[in-house]
Amino acid sequence: MRHSTTLPVLAAPVLAAAFAALLLSGSADAGERDHAVQPSSPQPVADVLRTRGGTVSGTVAAVGATWMTIQDDSARTDVTVRGFLPAGIEPGAPITVTGRARKGGMVASEIVLADGSLHKPTRDDD
Repeated sequence: MRHSTTLPVLAAPVLAAAFAALLLSGSADAGERDHAVQPSSPQPVADVLRTRGGTVSGTVAAVGATWMTIQDDSARTDVTVRGFLPAGIEPGAPITVTGRARKGGMVASEIVLADGSLHKPTRDDD
């Protein structure tokens, strides 16, 4: 009795495709855990720090070249940026920041100034 070789020949491409899909799904899953925070409705500073990221609206309490301190009724936190802060950020000004919480502060991915202009900090702002 002769065995058919058709099944192993057809199974190899199917198994290869399944293996590739498994590898790709693992990569996508790993990237999903490290995604950037998307802008949302502003939350209290204390909540954003506790949940590790989000959007806050508050008042600028202090300003440096690459950081600022913002506060609202719930808390106060330092916000850092890659590069320099945009012009126009001054103590007492209202501000909205989207970012992730890190080491008790926030790292900004978007800043909306009092005039409504949007700033997305990048490493190229140096």
